[in-house]
Amino acid sequence: MSSAANEATQQIIATFARRRPGWQVDMQQAAWSDATAGLATGDVDAALLRLPFPGQDEVRLEVLLTEPRWVALPATHPLAARDQISFDQLWDEPFVAAPAETGFWRDYWLATSERDGRPVRIGYVTDQPDAYLAAITNGYGIALVPQSASRYYARPGITYRPVTGVSTSQVCVAWPPANDTNPVAGDFVRCCLDSKPAPDPNNPPPHCGLRRVRPGQ
Repeated sequence: MSSAANEATQQIIATFARRRPGWQVDMQQAAWSDATAGLATGDVDAALLRLPFPGQDEVRLEVLLTEPRWVALPATHPLAARDQISFDQLWDEPFVAAPAETGFWRDYWLATSERDGRPVRIGYVTDQPDAYLAAITNGYGIALVPQSASRYYARPGITYRPVTGVSTSQVCVAWPPANDTNPVAGDFVRCCLDSKPAPDPNNPPPHCGLRRVRPGQ
C-alpha cells in the first residue's frame, strides 16, 4: 500500500530489496476493524500503523513520522471554503467513524478527549476506506484524517482543510517481541528506520501489514 508511510513506503521496499536480494515484501491493506493490521493474530511479521492502536503496549514499535490531522468535508459544506478550521467549529458536526469495536483507535480519530466534554455525533460507520470516503462525499458526515490523505485520497466531492486545536498523528513500524530474533523481519524494521523521513512541518493510513517476507519466485 503506497501511502502506509507516505512517500517513504517505496524507499523502504527498495532498501529492503537491496538488503535482501531475491526476497519480496508483500504489503497488504487491512480493514480498520483490525487496528493492528494482523499483528494481534500473527498474520504479519511487522506492520506500518497509525498510533494509537489497541495492544500497542504488547508489541515493539518505532515512530517513523508525525503529521497534522486535517478534516475531510463534503465539497459543498459551508466550512469547505475556509483556509483553516478550528476544531471546536466541528464539534456539533456528524462524523464518519470506524466500528465501535476498534475502541480507543476510533476514539482517537473522533478526538473524543479533545472536545471539552461534548458528545460525538455519529453520521455513518464503516471499516472500509472507500465506503468512508463515499460517506463524506454523500454528506453523511465529516472526518479527521492525516494531512497526507489530501494527497493520497483526493477525489471530486471532498475538500481537505487544516484543523487547529487537535493533536497530531504518528506512523510507526511495529512488530511482535517474538520477531526480535527473526533476521528478515529485523532487516525490514531497519529499512524502515533507515528510510525515516526528516521532520517537515509542511509535509507530514490506513494501516498496512507486512506479510511473511519471502524469497522471490
